[in-house]
Amino acid sequence: MSGVKRLAFITGFVLGLSGFVLILGNVLLYLLTGKLPSVETGESGQPSLSLMAPQDVVTKIKEQVEKERAKRLGAQTESGEPS
Repeated sequence: MSGVKRLAFITGFVLGLSGFVLILGNVLLYLLTGKLPSVETGESGQPSLSLMAPQDVVTKIKEQVEKERAKRLGAQTESGEPS
Protein backbone atom coordinates (compact mmCIF):
# COMPACT_ATOMS: atom_id res chain seq x y z
CA MET A 1 0.00 0.00 0.00
CA SER A 2 2.93 2.31 0.65
CA GLY A 3 3.98 2.04 -2.99
CA VAL A 4 0.55 3.15 -4.19
CA LYS A 5 0.62 6.15 -1.87
CA ARG A 6 4.09 7.10 -3.05
CA LEU A 7 3.04 6.78 -6.70
CA ALA A 8 -0.07 8.90 -6.07
CA PHE A 9 2.02 11.55 -4.31
CA ILE A 10 4.65 11.70 -7.05
CA THR A 11 2.01 11.82 -9.79
CA GLY A 12 0.11 14.61 -8.04
CA PHE A 13 3.31 16.51 -7.37
CA VAL A 14 4.44 16.30 -11.00
CA LEU A 15 1.01 17.35 -12.33
CA GLY A 16 0.76 20.23 -9.86
CA LEU A 17 4.28 21.42 -10.59
CA SER A 18 3.64 21.23 -14.35
CA GLY A 19 0.47 23.29 -14.00
CA PHE A 20 2.24 25.84 -11.83
CA VAL A 21 5.13 26.19 -14.30
CA LEU A 22 2.70 26.55 -17.21
CA ILE A 23 0.67 29.26 -15.48
CA LEU A 24 3.74 31.09 -14.20
CA GLY A 25 5.30 30.94 -17.66
CA ASN A 26 2.19 32.45 -19.25
CA VAL A 27 2.04 35.23 -16.65
CA LEU A 28 5.73 36.07 -17.11
CA LEU A 29 5.37 35.97 -20.89
CA TYR A 30 2.47 38.44 -20.72
CA LEU A 31 4.27 40.73 -18.29
CA LEU A 32 7.48 40.78 -20.34
CA THR A 33 6.01 40.96 -23.86
CA GLY A 34 2.42 42.16 -23.43
CA LYS A 35 1.24 39.27 -25.62
CA LEU A 36 -0.51 35.97 -24.98
CA PRO A 37 0.51 32.57 -26.34
CA SER A 38 -1.70 31.19 -29.10
CA VAL A 39 -1.76 27.81 -30.79
CA GLU A 40 -3.39 27.65 -34.21
CA THR A 41 -3.70 24.76 -36.63
CA GLY A 42 -2.87 25.46 -40.24
CA GLU A 43 -4.34 23.95 -43.35
CA SER A 44 -1.91 21.04 -43.11
CA GLY A 45 -3.19 20.26 -39.60
CA GLN A 46 0.07 21.08 -37.86
CA PRO A 47 -0.18 23.33 -34.81
CA SER A 48 1.86 26.51 -34.78
CA LEU A 49 2.70 28.56 -31.70
CA SER A 50 2.51 32.33 -31.95
CA LEU A 51 1.98 35.36 -29.76
CA MET A 52 -1.15 37.49 -29.96
CA ALA A 53 -1.92 40.89 -28.49
CA PRO A 54 -4.94 40.94 -26.17
CA GLN A 55 -6.89 43.08 -28.66
CA ASP A 56 -6.29 40.44 -31.35
CA VAL A 57 -7.74 37.80 -29.02
CA VAL A 58 -10.87 39.90 -28.49
CA THR A 59 -11.23 40.42 -32.25
CA LYS A 60 -10.83 36.70 -32.97
CA ILE A 61 -13.46 35.78 -30.35
CA LYS A 62 -15.91 38.33 -31.79
CA GLU A 63 -15.41 36.86 -35.28
CA GLN A 64 -16.06 33.35 -33.97
CA VAL A 65 -19.23 34.48 -32.17
CA GLU A 66 -20.51 36.18 -35.32
CA LYS A 67 -19.82 33.06 -37.41
CA GLU A 68 -21.69 30.89 -34.91
CA ARG A 69 -24.64 33.31 -34.82
CA ALA A 70 -24.82 33.34 -38.62
CA LYS A 71 -24.66 29.54 -38.68
CA ARG A 72 -27.49 29.24 -36.12
CA LEU A 73 -29.63 31.83 -37.90
CA GLY A 74 -29.09 29.98 -41.18
CA ALA A 75 -30.15 26.68 -39.59
CA GLN A 76 -33.12 28.40 -37.97
CA THR A 77 -34.43 29.85 -41.25
CA GLU A 78 -34.02 26.51 -43.05
CA SER A 79 -36.14 24.66 -40.50
CA GLY A 80 -38.68 27.49 -40.36
CA GLU A 81 -39.02 27.12 -36.61
CA PRO A 82 -37.62 29.57 -34.09
CA SER A 83 -35.72 27.97 -31.23
